[in-house]
Amino acid sequence: GKTVDALARLRMKGLSLVYVGCESGSDTVLSAVCKGETFESSLDALNKLQDAGIKRSVMILIGLGGRNCSEEHATRSAALCSEARPEFLSLLTTSFPRGKGRVEEGYGKIEKPSFQELSTRESLEEMKIFLDEVDIPRNGRTIFRSDHASNYLILKGRLGRDREKLLTELQTALDGDESGLRPEWLRGL
Repeated sequence: GKTVDALARLRMKGLSLVYVGCESGSDTVLSAVCKGETFESSLDALNKLQDAGIKRSVMILIGLGGRNCSEEHATRSAALCSEARPEFLSLLTTSFPRGKGRVEEGYGKIEKPSFQELSTRESLEEMKIFLDEVDIPRNGRTIFRSDHASNYLILKGRLGRDREKLLTELQTALDGDESGLRPEWLRGL
């Protein structure tokens, strides 16, 4: 990885924003998908970027933990984002355009049972766990989005200030009002 000084030189040359596909804060999940990163290495990289004056846009993949690691994935991802407090944070929904073979194989190498893809409802429940757990101060500046084509529910706001509004919109969908959910054919996958 780069040093803060090396990143600061890149900042001086015009690099002002880096998209960081952390994907998960769970070491179990990161190991299963062969990410080559850990909670600590991700946090270290995000902190170095911040120290160098570079804005961070973090992506977390809802559903990457499957059914068996869903709660751990959501809570550890929320912990990572709470500690890093990125300027931008996006939740995307895991999809498998090339099949689940690689992910299933990775999960087969760890102690957890095999990977099982989340249903729409389970994906929304995982988002709720994440939003319940993420701790960004009310005056925090993290801009939150779950508006990617992969997402079932579009949520937009500023974490901290809008967290309760986001949770209310999510709970409305979980309570059975599916009018705000994107149908499968519109998910652009």
